[in-house]
Amino acid sequence: MTHVEFEAFEYRQDQSFAPARYRFEGDETRGWRVTRDGATALELGPGYRLLRTRVCGICSTDLARHFLPFPLPQVTGHEVIATDDRGTRYVVEINASHQARGVPHECPFCRAGLATHCPQRLVLGIHDLPGGFGPWLLVPLHACLPIPDSIEDSAAVLIEPFAAALHAVHTIAPRDGERVAVLGPRRLGMLVVAALAGVRAQRRGAFSIAALARDPALLELARSFGATETHLIDDRGAPLRDAAFDVVIDTTGNPDALATAVRLARREVHLKSTHGRASCGLTKLTELVVDELAIERFPEDGPLAGAPRVAWLAGAGAPAWLRSSAEVRSGDAATLAAQYELIRDGLPRADAVVAASAAQIDAAIRPRAGREDALLRPRGTIFVHPTADLAGSPLLGAVVARGLRLSTSRCGDFRQALALLDSDAELRRIGERLVTHRFAARSLPEAFAVAKSRACIKAVVAHSEPGKT
Repeated sequence: MTHVEFEAFEYRQDQSFAPARYRFEGDETRGWRVTRDGATALELGPGYRLLRTRVCGICSTDLARHFLPFPLPQVTGHEVIATDDRGTRYVVEINASHQARGVPHECPFCRAGLATHCPQRLVLGIHDLPGGFGPWLLVPLHACLPIPDSIEDSAAVLIEPFAAALHAVHTIAPRDGERVAVLGPRRLGMLVVAALAGVRAQRRGAFSIAALARDPALLELARSFGATETHLIDDRGAPLRDAAFDVVIDTTGNPDALATAVRLARREVHLKSTHGRASCGLTKLTELVVDELAIERFPEDGPLAGAPRVAWLAGAGAPAWLRSSAEVRSGDAATLAAQYELIRDGLPRADAVVAASAAQIDAAIRPRAGREDALLRPRGTIFVHPTADLAGSPLLGAVVARGLRLSTSRCGDFRQALALLDSDAELRRIGERLVTHRFAARSLPEAFAVAKSRACIKAVVAHSEPGKT
């Protein structure tokens, strides 16, 4: 049996840090016990391995951690490079699902290829599992991917957000001739620009990449990452016309930016921000992103492809064409969620939801207080009925009036991200261009203060190697 003891900074609800003493004791086959200041904090089953943290990046989710619906205090940090006893470097996928741990299970989400949405997963540095701002990690056995020698630490520490950026690009599927805009190219947004450029080069595509920012220096940097046009979006820049871009990807981390994205997008808004706050009349936008849900206009004449189970919240009865092609259940979100939970054939969720107000959309996303499960399956769609109450929501107004689609995405495929970086020498320079500040882990409070400043684009913290018994 192995054990390590260490001190690490915990992030608290008031956004401060305080040190705590941790001990990890156990092994991969029997599981682990995590103690904090002498008391048991977490009992983990088998399927976790012990790694040293080498480097960990600070992202917008870390800075907004106090807004997220997971308990604090916690050792946070999820953009990790870790090493084993031989010094092999790994990037670590953050979702500790049954599949990632390699344990026997009957989980319908892991079986359906939705392991990153497993309801029983822990999430490194976000939900319970101590993260990369501490010197040691317990990580799922199958979530550790070796880093190719061609990729330096400066780029490897960005694999988690770069994979998320690449997932966003694959989700929106840019079409030749389109203008794709990245709103707020900074930490994540600059990687979205790079991912768009990498995919365009790989596929020899012909879409343009626009960077929209308030800081001229960021626009110049975005061009070095592959942007083909740049626009200032404050009083110094020329005003942009409505629906100026086919797709707008909101990476700002600012709740006020969504309304701007809605105004500027013709076909689709893609939301990457997990800021934990309300926007455009919706209060559950972060959860919408976590579950990778979409919002679209309800097609009055059908069909709803790929939606055999439909939860109807919209009040007036569902049309005959829908009832003839799907199992439709009507009622309030909480009642329907309890009904779907009893299903044993496939995922215990609806495949689609039809809503007629922002409140009903929020309820579909999190129908029961104190629980983080949705009425709707991960990567499902919420359809807005044409008779919906649009008051206070420019987003829903655009969905109904213009047919705008809102899509979201979260974690990406690390293997795809590693392969793309390994194949593209220019992309491998993302770290040296993006990382502006480096700190020792003992200076974590200072690192967070700097990471919040406009002077910092990306900050990372590095660990010295602790002892092990």
